[in-house]
Amino acid sequence: MNKHRHELQYRPELRQYMLPTLVYYLKLIQIPNLELENYLRHEVETNPLLEETLPEPSAETDDPGEENPAEEPKEESESVDVSLLELFAEDTTINFGKEERQLDPLDNVPAQDEKLYDILMRQAKAVFNEQDMEIAGIIISNIEDDGHLSVSPEEISGEKLALEDILRVLKKIQHFEPVGCAWRDTKEPLLVQLCHLGHDEDSVEYILVKNHLINLKGNHPREIIKKLNIDVARFAKAKEIIMQLDPKPGWRYSGATSRYVSPDFFIRWRDNKLCAVLSEERMPRIHIRRQYLDMVKSKSNAPKEEIDFVKQRIQSAQNLIIAIDQRRKTLTRIINSILEYQRDFFEKGYNFLKPITMTEFAKQLSVNTSTISRALANKYLESPWGIHKLKFFFTAAVSDTDKRIIFKKISEIVESEDKTSPLSDTQIVKKLSRQGIIISRRTISKYRDLIGIPAHQFRRR
Repeated sequence: MNKHRHELQYRPELRQYMLPTLVYYLKLIQIPNLELENYLRHEVETNPLLEETLPEPSAETDDPGEENPAEEPKEESESVDVSLLELFAEDTTINFGKEERQLDPLDNVPAQDEKLYDILMRQAKAVFNEQDMEIAGIIISNIEDDGHLSVSPEEISGEKLALEDILRVLKKIQHFEPVGCAWRDTKEPLLVQLCHLGHDEDSVEYILVKNHLINLKGNHPREIIKKLNIDVARFAKAKEIIMQLDPKPGWRYSGATSRYVSPDFFIRWRDNKLCAVLSEERMPRIHIRRQYLDMVKSKSNAPKEEIDFVKQRIQSAQNLIIAIDQRRKTLTRIINSILEYQRDFFEKGYNFLKPITMTEFAKQLSVNTSTISRALANKYLESPWGIHKLKFFFTAAVSDTDKRIIFKKISEIVESEDKTSPLSDTQIVKKLSRQGIIISRRTISKYRDLIGIPAHQFRRR
């Protein structure tokens, strides 16, 4: 006879647990001020425990960049008392029983068309474990509107993450919808999409993109046809498939056609001194209505279910407020550090921009590289030299580096070279790579011609 035996066993486990405040912080630090402003206003409208205190306009100036980012909101007078039952009468999601759901302030985001970041993150959460999800979050937060990955895998890996893990996660993300995002060069999204459609690396389509993409636009395909040993019909079919691919797959979800750039930071001259300011002139200051805090503290005669419900709402709101404050402190510290490091650029112009990687910058601030990466995502800075993405101030791939800076670097290298043994384009590539600028020899040759510098054999003296 089989007998069932029940035993009580202890099994030690090590699990990662994220505090609710940290969850909010990691989410909020990635979004620009304009989105945060809209989100907070919606929170105030939908959460009756919250109210807004608008920052008082400065009496000295109308410049939006003159506000003190560290200024605390002033205390407002108590709000008019409203019955809890009236406030939540139309909220059909509330359950006053023991199985009440933990309410999350981020659940109240208004229904809108999903953005590329949200679409990719939703798919990542469905397939990655916790360790890979950390890597995926960094990668996705650095994907631009068109799907381009703005930092290299080497930059993401830093010192703590293995490069092979970065590349493995990156490859999976590239096959998310829309297929081809997280591309690093113009061919990569097309090659990924071809693989996704079932064309292997030996297919005509794949070879055409990899080796003959530029020549596909020409009207003389005979050389390609002869080289690949195919007929005209097969070439035409392959070209038709390639022309249907999307070189910038992220655009479908970016809303870039109606995008308005609103600077998140300002670098301003004030009393003959440059100052860095976080743009918060329109940012609502939110706090919990005092009447509900008093209601919980005084243990009023309201039903226990209502008191418990209010406690949960208060806790969620407090977590959100703390995360917003921490976001403000982190961004203020980052922008002040950028100002100090790039002061020569802000004072004198493009020729004085200093190269620095995000990993090096994170070390200077004694923070994790992923924090810097998230904080820089989708944010802009306005200075006396125009509006730039924050990532403009960090060493990146050539596609994200201002060409004027590369022209200047090439000129400086040539000017300082030994005139009896001028540097070849390959040697210039190596010197630029040591400064964090990764560029091909062919591009060096093109840029050198544009600024009027002859080839090394013609520079010998």
